[in-house]
Amino acid sequence: MLLSAGMLKVENTPDLLLAKCKFLKTRKEIDECTSYLNYYGLASHILSCKDWDLAHIIPEIGDGNFLDMGSSDSFILKNVALKGIHGEMYGIDLREPCTPIKGVKYIVGNLMDTKLPDRFFKNITCLSVIEHEVDFSKFALEVARLLEYEGRLFVTFDYWNPKVTPPIKMYGLDWKPLDEQALREFIGICEGNGLALIQDMDWSLQDAVIRDGYYSPHPDVSYTFGLVVFEKNIKQ
Repeated sequence: MLLSAGMLKVENTPDLLLAKCKFLKTRKEIDECTSYLNYYGLASHILSCKDWDLAHIIPEIGDGNFLDMGSSDSFILKNVALKGIHGEMYGIDLREPCTPIKGVKYIVGNLMDTKLPDRFFKNITCLSVIEHEVDFSKFALEVARLLEYEGRLFVTFDYWNPKVTPPIKMYGLDWKPLDEQALREFIGICEGNGLALIQDMDWSLQDAVIRDGYYSPHPDVSYTFGLVVFEKNIKQ
């Protein structure tokens, strides 16, 4: 069974997927998300831990222009293309994709200064990017410019509280997983630019799911993933 572009809410959606502003709590959640993607004929991520991101976001993406920020080989774009939305699909990153997806317009550039038109997109995603040298203020300002009224922004990120400080870079950039202070700052900056959380944040944590032996890029760094979803609530 494959989701159609207009199928924003799927019958029998697991309760796990209903909350959209929260943290990954257990490895079991990842397994459930992978099963969900497989059932609906959607593409799993090459890193199965990221199926948590995909399963929470893909059912929410319907018709309208779509932009994925910061992932040249984007599994979000693969799945949006599978759904066959009515609208233009864009991806922006610092490099060209290794395997371009038919119908996607790729831009090599800065996601904080895309040069794309005002109020052009219904949905924007940004997965595991803001922890890599992204200026929150510039990012929020650009997204607010790009989104149409009541358009949505979906952001995932590496997270742990208390803060972890990895001893390595990733993709040649600083890697700074968010903690509660940084996330509250990010949310506040987005809200100051007319991007409101669609629901209250669930601040509860459980397991540091990403750890040595399970997808952590460094044996001394354990953390989890977070998800926040915003809706543009001002007309520009």
